[in-house]
Amino acid sequence: MTVSSAAKKAFLSKAVSATAAVGGSCAILCHNWYKDDHVCTSTSETSSTEGPSTASSYWMNVSRATQNILLPMSFLQSQRTACEEFFSTPKNQSNQPVDPSFPDLSRFGSHSYLKRYLTPVVYAKLKDKTTSNGVTLEDLIRSGTCLPWGANPPRGTAVYAGDDESYDVFADILVPVLEDYHHFRLVQNKKRNNNNKGTPGTVVPTPTNQPEPPRRRSEGMLRRQFTNLNPNYVLQQKLDPSGDYILQTRMRVARSIKGFPFSPVITRAQRRELEQLFLDCVQEDWNNPSDAEDDIFNDSGLRGGTYIRVMDMTNEQHEDLIARHILFHDPDEYNISANIGRDWPDARGIFLNNVEKPDLVMWINKEDHLRIFSMSNGGDLLAVFTRLSRALAKLEESLKKRGYSFCVHPRYGFVNTSPENLGTALRASVFVKLYRLGQQPGFDELLDRLRLEASSRFKNAKSSRYSGIFDIANAERLGQSEVQLINTMINGVGRLIDLEKRLERGEKVNLDEIR
Repeated sequence: MTVSSAAKKAFLSKAVSATAAVGGSCAILCHNWYKDDHVCTSTSETSSTEGPSTASSYWMNVSRATQNILLPMSFLQSQRTACEEFFSTPKNQSNQPVDPSFPDLSRFGSHSYLKRYLTPVVYAKLKDKTTSNGVTLEDLIRSGTCLPWGANPPRGTAVYAGDDESYDVFADILVPVLEDYHHFRLVQNKKRNNNNKGTPGTVVPTPTNQPEPPRRRSEGMLRRQFTNLNPNYVLQQKLDPSGDYILQTRMRVARSIKGFPFSPVITRAQRRELEQLFLDCVQEDWNNPSDAEDDIFNDSGLRGGTYIRVMDMTNEQHEDLIARHILFHDPDEYNISANIGRDWPDARGIFLNNVEKPDLVMWINKEDHLRIFSMSNGGDLLAVFTRLSRALAKLEESLKKRGYSFCVHPRYGFVNTSPENLGTALRASVFVKLYRLGQQPGFDELLDRLRLEASSRFKNAKSSRYSGIFDIANAERLGQSEVQLINTMINGVGRLIDLEKRLERGEKVNLDEIR
């Protein structure tokens, strides 16, 4: 319960006056009266002349709610009805009763974004708002409020957007989640800066083959997200020429198509319409013989690709694609609680540029409208990024030809279902062997300094299943361009491999000194 400042002062003033009237004293140990809501009494008997230094039945300790303001029992007993009503009625920051439909978040852990940011005030402000697609606040928070207790995976951010408008209509809940998760403070532009390079969702042209200069982040503040998918800016550094360390390189981006609601609220008919739109791109554009001489189109990896509906797959084909880490899994509890798994697997499918050995894959209508993957064995990040960039350009071209475009927010860049997955919406990763380095003290802290992260299933060096193989990826999605994130990966993974080589040679390495 949160009590208004005026009510606290009035109550405390009345208490002090009453204490003075009976010749007692009221000890105020701290003036901050806004931390909690419970009242407790002591059990030991002590003379009132000892005052508040010793707990006694004479004193009522309004613990934490008043930061230990001790009030005489005689006063509280005389005001018993008023006190009970004051401390037992749920109130919000405006001293108004809490909405009876406000969700019970009492058992949510300290890491819960919902418990942190969905206050009664925010709930009251947003609960009656809707977007043009009919998205409500309940649609956004359903994954947190409906997930069975103890389900695996846990709740995560527990907030999913229902469409691109949600990021503005429900900004009071989504902006704090964005700032907390991505470690940015989002600020508005006061005036347009004509020196900014590019616009959100637009590839920045590069006349030279020089790496893009690093962009400094101003104290974690973000005014605008920029996109640069031009491979000419990527560093030419060869991470693992011998092929001894990097097993596979994999990059993926998420994209949503403007005009369609996101997966938590999209209807069955809309999901099928989106699938048909993608199928038209495949059949009419990407496999059109008239474009056979288009070198850039051929280099994108889309030529000759195949779209397969999950509904049309045999059980053997379905299990094989999942086992090869090409196809998505069936929905888990989290997807189901968020309404993402409705009508499964109707209108879900996968595009493969080569059915046997694909190096370009697209997922349709899983969590996001589209997820595009580029991959290859070894550590050639530039080649994998180039294929991804060209495929995205051709996909966007096909959509624009039909009057559609990607969902791009003027401040957040590409937006998708999860607030975790926006900005560049890029995850670039390498499966790399770091058997010795992964067991060194301070390994996780080193990854943080290099702005990288490791998949948890590979991290436990004490586990009997420890293999020394790590899925190392960029830790950031927001605040930098795609090229900057790839260059961060190249520099960071290069440092990790160099450290592993030093350990193999028997050198001692202090990871705390690595910056």
